[in-house]
Amino acid sequence: MIKIFVIGKPKTKFIKMGIEQYLKWSSKYDRVELIELPLSNDLNKPEEYKKQDKEKFDKYFLPDVFKVVLDEKGKELSSIDFAKKIETWRIGKKNISFFIGGPLGHHEDIKNNADYLLSISKMTFTHEMAVLLLLEQLYRAFKINNNEKYHY
Repeated sequence: MIKIFVIGKPKTKFIKMGIEQYLKWSSKYDRVELIELPLSNDLNKPEEYKKQDKEKFDKYFLPDVFKVVLDEKGKELSSIDFAKKIETWRIGKKNISFFIGGPLGHHEDIKNNADYLLSISKMTFTHEMAVLLLLEQLYRAFKINNNEKYHY
């Protein structure tokens, strides 16, 4: 099972449609669940905001799950390398959880306690776009790991 935790709900219609489509396509390979956590209100106090987001993630930072935190300073991977990582992350831990923070990023404790820091790109994307891009790459990884065609 793969869970994606995100602070805030995707709102843009085409992104929501894409998310639904990739969740549907991925269900052929694995159970992928998107968990949307409420967005904190206090953007004017960055440390308080990050602390609130940390508290939301804390209960999902389980020892028996491989924890991948999306962060701009994380490691960038090719699609093939990402597919390989999915396979290796599952050794010893069947479930993988991805964490996408709010607009101010993650609290340092979240990054420090992650099993892996992943960057989608050097470019900056909205958090809802990050969800869509992550889902697309997960679907592509499933196809790669099942020796199926993945270029369209």
